[in-house]
Amino acid sequence: MANTSALRLNFALASALALLASGVGAQAEPQPNAPPVQVSAASGYKVPERRPVHIARQGDDSMLSTLFDGGAGSPAKVMREMGGLSLSANSDIASALEAYYGQPKSKLIWVDAKGPNAKARQALALLKQADDWGLTASDYAVQVDGQQNSKTLAAFEMSLSSKMLMFLQDNFRGRIDPNKLSNYYDFKRKPVDLKATMAQLAAATGLNSAVDRFMPSSPKFAQLAAELHWLKTSGQGGDASVNINKVIVAMEEMRWMPQEFPDRYVFINQPAYMAYYTENGNLTLSMKAVIGQQDHQTNFFDASIKTVEFNPDWGVPQSIIKNEMLPHLKRDPSYLDREGYKVSVNGKPMPSAKVDWTQPLENIAVVQPPGPDNALGQLKILFPNPHAIYMHDTPARGKFASQDRMFSHGCVRLENPRAMAAAVLKTSLESVDQEISAGEKKDVTVPEEIPVYVSYFTAWPTADGIIHYYDDIYGRDTQTLSAISATSASRSQL
Repeated sequence: MANTSALRLNFALASALALLASGVGAQAEPQPNAPPVQVSAASGYKVPERRPVHIARQGDDSMLSTLFDGGAGSPAKVMREMGGLSLSANSDIASALEAYYGQPKSKLIWVDAKGPNAKARQALALLKQADDWGLTASDYAVQVDGQQNSKTLAAFEMSLSSKMLMFLQDNFRGRIDPNKLSNYYDFKRKPVDLKATMAQLAAATGLNSAVDRFMPSSPKFAQLAAELHWLKTSGQGGDASVNINKVIVAMEEMRWMPQEFPDRYVFINQPAYMAYYTENGNLTLSMKAVIGQQDHQTNFFDASIKTVEFNPDWGVPQSIIKNEMLPHLKRDPSYLDREGYKVSVNGKPMPSAKVDWTQPLENIAVVQPPGPDNALGQLKILFPNPHAIYMHDTPARGKFASQDRMFSHGCVRLENPRAMAAAVLKTSLESVDQEISAGEKKDVTVPEEIPVYVSYFTAWPTADGIIHYYDDIYGRDTQTLSAISATSASRSQL
């Protein structure tokens, strides 16, 4: 939803304020507060490496130029002063600054003979808006020295370039790397070519063409921005400080994901215990979901749906055999036989009552055959991922009546799996019912792969246009906020 005539940030702000004026997003639906989840402090979050910036201009002819241009603010003198500046930046930003300003033909971007130029004033105004978008404006503060000379202008030029690169990178992919938070996050972080961005900032007469592609443009992001503005200015909305933090985290998390959602996708929001299917940009299906227990948390990641498996069998994980089945077997060696499980030892089938359960469990396989009592129900929806997570049916239908639906070992159980299968297969419910009625295990490839986002948002704009709030059930918002604070603290260092 790009806007070529104005900055995406300004477009998003206009959208947000329009939503605010219309009342959309102005009222939230808070959820009952649960006891806070104790999590380890995110002091273990490793902030990006910072280092000094060293500008070495090879083949620099600026010394000769200064003989003919003696003004204190001349570009040649400003460029010469850069070599002696004391400035630190994230390593990738430092490299981009060195690559650009180290070129003998590089030009000043933000400064001319009179001081900061019009593009600099536009950039400074943009950076000051950062708080409105869930960022921290002080991270991008640039000192403007009233005493303008070649040294202060060089410092201004370098600082503004550094902060603009940081601002654009943060907007495009988020301030923190979620993969460093814990093993529960799995995202391929969006790459940003900072060296090319420096060249684009230098070549642009204004900021629109250079900045537009980095800025969030999703309507959902605009709704969150409107909510943040309303929470900060209205003094309403329940516990405003808690909700403000939830919105800030949600805006950060949206930046980890694609800038815009595709026309067709599945979205699972764990704190809401809900799964949604969107087609042609419209929400067409929503249902309750069961997610992982506290000690078997569902990951936050994205993948692509490829297959629907009808009448699946279930290969019981060894962790479940050890922790849940062995206690039953000690009391009743025939437990698995009576429950209909198939047991084999080193590939040889045998009754569970005859198995020596003291041997290494890797020798033993336990499989539950297809059927209505199978733990996976009568179908599962597969999207290959390293966490072995998928969506599936379940015979334990009563779990969906619970408000807090953390009962699984990490996979996502669906309240209406047949409807979801029909949607991703682009077929009818009748066709799905026929596949199940056949009773045979069968894999069906979806006609086109569908993105699935197994997400974690404690603040989310649903189809009714209202921001809904949910408990931080896994304590992940706490970790994210701590990592954001640590990142800001590292940026304040010289």
